[in-house]
Amino acid sequence: MEFNRLGDYADIIKQTNPESSCWIRTNSETLPGRNLFVYFYLCLDALKRGWLEGCRRIIGFDGCFLKGICKGELLVTVGRNGNNQIFPIAWAVVDQETKHSCSWFITYLIADLQLRDDVDLTLMSDMQKRLVPTIRELLPMAEHKMCARHIWSNWRGEETRKQLWRCAKASYDVKFKEELETMNKLGYKICEDLLKYDKMYWCRVYFREDSKCDVIENNMCETFNSWIVGPRHKSVITMLEEIRHKIMNRTIEMRKFAGTWVTDIAPIARMILEENKALFRRCKDMWNAGHGFEVDEGVYRFIVDFRTMTCTCRSWMLRGIPCQHAVCAFYDREMDLDDYVAHWYRKKTFLKSYQHFIQPSPNMKMWQESTNPCIEPP
Repeated sequence: MEFNRLGDYADIIKQTNPESSCWIRTNSETLPGRNLFVYFYLCLDALKRGWLEGCRRIIGFDGCFLKGICKGELLVTVGRNGNNQIFPIAWAVVDQETKHSCSWFITYLIADLQLRDDVDLTLMSDMQKRLVPTIRELLPMAEHKMCARHIWSNWRGEETRKQLWRCAKASYDVKFKEELETMNKLGYKICEDLLKYDKMYWCRVYFREDSKCDVIENNMCETFNSWIVGPRHKSVITMLEEIRHKIMNRTIEMRKFAGTWVTDIAPIARMILEENKALFRRCKDMWNAGHGFEVDEGVYRFIVDFRTMTCTCRSWMLRGIPCQHAVCAFYDREMDLDDYVAHWYRKKTFLKSYQHFIQPSPNMKMWQESTNPCIEPP
């Protein structure tokens, strides 16, 4: 019955939430005379505008299985708000995850999020065989990261797994090579096996600096999939409505949460900054009387430049939060660290993500009779 009324549901969403995207694909060729469900895509206007105005340009892609009577998959895209928490963007119910369904989903997402100029866009995904070529085809200029946890899951041994994370988290070339040398001592041809995975996709040292997000795992999508595990057991419209309600409530929670911030900087950025303040005590700096500093940390020497807001460890540029070397230089000049945290972590930017609201919709009993064709389950 709910599949039969998917067309009506799409109409209600567009009526109550104007500018939202809601698209259905059916198949009437496989079984002549029957209109079978194939895909359903939804991107609410409040979410697309929230991402465009308040979120960094990084998007995670993933899929999860539906647990109800009619099997299928839910493809999801999730961003990160200014406190590194999940920001759901769009989702699609598909009969199965194929190259065609991924392409269909991403094509609509490109239009909704205005991703034609994708030079400064970062995409994060698992190593799905179908999704990866689709992303490369439709968004060729975007940076594409792949979840390092999928490499980690294929390895055995606690020390080996810890060393894999050290390799992935290295933010500058010398450190990465040293960690690889350490990894090589843990087993025969272990580095050769590791480097079969293209390091451009999972190692922080090769990441671009545009998105101000240096994550090496796709946990934002995994978190979202776990968050909606209850609705995934329901029938199709009930599931879609429960997801919509959860996100409506989350908007309220996030706005209240912003009111608890002690300063203008997001708690996650504040925590990282405090950690770097503790680490800077291991550093010694030398000023050049202009904008530059030499900062020694152990056997390494880094160059910090206030004018370009850069450090040769690259951590500052990757995150948008001053690293311990920059903190050392700031303290030497008695400068305020908060002024150099990227605007993405400010309360004003955070609230832009949640200034648009998902509008209420009537339930199925209140819908008007329509002439939409009935859709049968896949």
